[in-house]
Amino acid sequence: MIEPVHRVVSNSGLHRGQFCPMIRRGYDFQHSAGLSLEDARDDATRLFLDLWKRKSGDRFAPSRDEFDWLEMPMAVVPRIMIVDVLTSPLDFQYRYFGTWHVECHGRDMTGVRVSEYEEEDYRDFVHAGYAKIIEARRPTLSVVSMILNDLPYQCEILRLPLSSDGRTVDMIMVVESLLG
Repeated sequence: MIEPVHRVVSNSGLHRGQFCPMIRRGYDFQHSAGLSLEDARDDATRLFLDLWKRKSGDRFAPSRDEFDWLEMPMAVVPRIMIVDVLTSPLDFQYRYFGTWHVECHGRDMTGVRVSEYEEEDYRDFVHAGYAKIIEARRPTLSVVSMILNDLPYQCEILRLPLSSDGRTVDMIMVVESLLG
């Protein structure tokens, strides 16, 4: 079931807190609720999820250090984001922003915090998605349906917890895929 979440519109120029140039023209998006991980439709995303599961073993999450970029499916690497979890107050900062995201959003967001997004609705949407990973301590899969420049798109979003101490989620790995 696809439920409406937000409408985001901005007419300002692109700078540090502006996430996506497509936002300047405005877009609508809808977010699916609670998909099962087995519902992943993109082949490379499924391969990456399998790799994450192997690295996790019987733990709730592996650490980032356990991942070797050379063993990751090459189709996924440009679509990865690694997000640091910041506390007091809770925020999220992009540690790695793959080239696919740079091309889509028109800039590299490495080092930018979610709290710096100017678009309040979009900031809240992204923050809530990351906060859910900390609370649940497990991967989530969702599909966002968007209208960009009058064309419909669906983006599959896989969010995976990472833990350097085996107890707390201190990073989140995100893989996004456009679906046909």
